[in-house]
Order: sequence, then C-alpha cells, then structure tokens
Amino acid sequence: MRNLALGFTSLRPSSLPEHVCDAREDEYLICLKQLKRVLPKSFDFIICENTIDDPQQIKNDELREFLAGEELVATGSESNIGQSNKGMGELLQLKTALDETDIDKYENICYVTARRFYTCPYVFERTESLKKQALLSNPDFVFLDGRVLESYKGPLYNDMFFSMKTKSMVEYAEYSMNELNNNLANQIGSEYNLYNFVTKNKIDYEWVDWLGIIRNAWEINGNTSDLSNFHIS
Repeated sequence: MRNLALGFTSLRPSSLPEHVCDAREDEYLICLKQLKRVLPKSFDFIICENTIDDPQQIKNDELREFLAGEELVATGSESNIGQSNKGMGELLQLKTALDETDIDKYENICYVTARRFYTCPYVFERTESLKKQALLSNPDFVFLDGRVLESYKGPLYNDMFFSMKTKSMVEYAEYSMNELNNNLANQIGSEYNLYNFVTKNKIDYEWVDWLGIIRNAWEINGNTSDLSNFHIS
C-alpha cells in the first residue's frame, strides 16, 4: 500500500500585510520544492490551501506554476477559521482533504505544515515503517544563533508534523470536527486537541525526538529575512 502526505498552506491570510504575504509565498515555494525532493517514492502528495479563491491571487509566478502541477484541495478563504485559531483552520482542511480523497489505498497519512523546510526524509521513512497507530513528537527549538527554546512539556503534542495509520487519521479528523466549536470558543490549540484525542482514545504511538525541520519564526521581530529567527526542531 502507498502512503499520503497532506501539506497544509495558508498562502495569503487577509490578516497579514501584503509584503508579509509576498514573503510567505517565497517561503512556501522553497519549502514545497524541498518537500517534494525528500518525500520517499511510496508517498503521494496533496496540498491543502485555505486563503485564496483564485490562483491569480498568487503573486509569485513560479509558485503559481508549481501549484498548477500538484494535486490541490482548496477550501476557499470564506472557510478560513484559521484567522482566529490557526490550528483549527488546518484541521478543517484535514477533514475536507480526507473527504475528497480516495484514502483506501493509503496505509499511513502524514500531517505536514508546509511552510517548513524538511532537511531530510527521516520522518517520512519512520512513517513508512510505522508499526503503531501514530508517530508523535514534541521537540525543542534550536535557533541558528545557538539559543534553545524548550517546548512546553504539558498535555500537548507538536503538530507541525505527525503521522497516523489511515483509520486513526480519519478518526482524528472526525473527533476534531466534533470538538471544533468548543476549541474555538475556548481558544484551545490544535496541539492540545491532538493530545486529547490520543489520550482519550488510547492511541498507541511511536516517538521521534527530532523532526529535522527548519522554520522561519519571523513573528519574533517582524523581519521576514532575519536569520536569527530561524530554528530547527
């Protein structure tokens, strides 16, 4: 059986300034191309987008051309609840993508936040050999200038990347939709939502200490090209 990677994008959130959206497009192009390089051959790839209604809204010509050659599930800007809760927006994308995809041919499904630079295929290879129901993590963040930001070790799992057996991922999407209104009303993040699902359903999982992902955390100082904002997890 094959595996599936679902890559979640929010190219041009209406809440962000235009120059930031332009920078995000540039980052998405770099990260998506790298993701395609490291994906093992057993994986299919679907991009899930929730901020644009027309490809012509994409200003980066190379990104627009790249996306034209990929399988794309677009939920449209009107459905983007991610403006108020980013994680819940991605979970709505997850449910839509699973509903619109023939998932019976997939053994495992990866949940991939796509504005991340995947340095190597390690997490995907771990998914290929997954024996339990899920592959989870909660890594610290090591900045390129040597700073280390320890992740919160409370009741949450990192959801920049995780993977599950297909049946479990479908159950997770359904659980998340049932919890959607409560999570939105109480500002419960998707990392806590993932932990709650795994705990309540006694999901057996494997653990990965490091993901090998580089992220540009430009929100720290508002500078989209400051190398001190880059960290690996």
